[in-house]
Order: sequence, then C-alpha cells, then structure tokens
Amino acid sequence: MNKTFVIISISFLAISCNDDVAPAKETNDALVTRVSENGFTRLELFYDDEKRLYRLNFLYLGDLITYTLYEYNELGLKELRRYDGDDHTLDYRSVTTLDNFGRIIESKTYITPDLFDEVANVREFEYNSVGQLTVEQYRFPGNPLNSRYENTYDGEGNFIKQQRIFYPNQEEEFSSVYEFTPGPKLIPPSWQDHLSILGLTGRDDEIRRMFISNLYLKVWTSNGVLSDEINVEMSGHEYDEDGNITRLVTTRKNLLDPQPSEIVTTVNYDYRK
Repeated sequence: MNKTFVIISISFLAISCNDDVAPAKETNDALVTRVSENGFTRLELFYDDEKRLYRLNFLYLGDLITYTLYEYNELGLKELRRYDGDDHTLDYRSVTTLDNFGRIIESKTYITPDLFDEVANVREFEYNSVGQLTVEQYRFPGNPLNSRYENTYDGEGNFIKQQRIFYPNQEEEFSSVYEFTPGPKLIPPSWQDHLSILGLTGRDDEIRRMFISNLYLKVWTSNGVLSDEINVEMSGHEYDEDGNITRLVTTRKNLLDPQPSEIVTTVNYDYRK
C-alpha cells in the first residue's frame, strides 16, 4: 500500500493594531462571548459566576447547528454533552479524567444512541513540568493508536510546533508538521482552561487566530510534491480600551491556484468583562 507523508508548514507573524501600532494594553481577563464572521454569529460562549464555560453554541449563517453543555466538579471539567441544534437530540457525551491540578489527562466519548454506555473513542493528554500540553493521543477501543500529536514550545511559552502522526507504526502511517512564529502577545493565562475545553470540540483554533497576523500553509505528498500552498493574512486589527481584540480581517489566498480569487472574511469579537 502506498503511504502518504504530508508536511504542513505554518508561519504565524506578529499581530499589530491597525497593522502598525501596538495596542495600548495587554488583553485583560475579559472572556469572549461571541465570535461573528461577515455579520453572522459563529460561536456563542456562556460562563457561570466562576467564569467557567458552561455552554457553547455553534452556528452557521445564523442557524444553530449544535450546542455543547459542560459540567464541572471540584477539580475542573467533568463531562461535556453535545446536542443537535435542530431537534436537541444528544449527539455524544465525553467524560474526562483530571489530574490533581485539574488538567484533562483522558477523555472518553460515548456515542451509542440508546444508553450511551459504550466507549467510542479515547483521547489521552500529557503535560510538561509547567503545565503545557505536550502530547495528545487518540484511539478506538480494541484498535492500535489512531493518531499522536506532539507539541513544542519556546522559552517564552509560545506554541511553536506540532507534529501529527497518523496510524503510527502501522502500514498506512503518515505525518504532518505545523511550524509557526507567535505574535508579540501570549494568550492570557485566564483563557488557557477555556482553550483546553474548546479543544475537546475542535473550536480552540477560532480563539487562537486572534493572536495571529499571517498563516502560511504548505502541504507535500510523500514524493515531495507540493500539493497545497495557502496564505491567510490577518489584518485590520481593532482593539477596545482594555486591549481586547474586537475585529480582524482574514484574507485567504491559494498560491498554487489563483482562481477563484482571494476569500476575505471579517471577524468580530464580543466580551464579558
């Protein structure tokens, strides 16, 4: 069987205010409550009195597609349940195991439609000595490892590389590598728990892009053939008086195929302070 080896190289350049001037203040502890694209709400985030995320709505062109509810114990996130936005049926539930620091070290997902008593997949997480996520593994019960993600950070704590290995040590194994240069501001520490929780449903990237000004993507096959080359520029940043990003513009270009033309998206953010 032919194996495909994919290398993805991503470069994130620095964020700027109005492209040239840095914001007056660092981002404070305000929490994002709404993410909108081209005038349509994409995400709605709701927090309890302890600033814990308890509900996430995902919308498309104004229509509610799914919503996720989060339940906590004394350590942190206990489980999440995702529902269909149309008929409100339960899509799946994920139950987490936490370490003594409240970090997620395992997540078991149940998707059977009756009693939800059969584990569909398991995700495992490892951290370094300062609490940064270094390894994430994904498997189906009774099967070899499906994927393994390995994260690298620089001395300032910035996330600078991720290597993804799919079907490791199996005949169909292939890999991808993400490399990026961070912007001048770290994601606020008060947001880190929320990003971990959003990562369980794949929505953390929509917050992380707030701290990016350029995305450069390259994909190669195992034969060294360049199959994709895409550039996404983040520009037009606007900030409120507390230094929170309220608006940015993304411009996506396919460098290998200039047709269709570039795709421009305006993104807006609302906050709870």
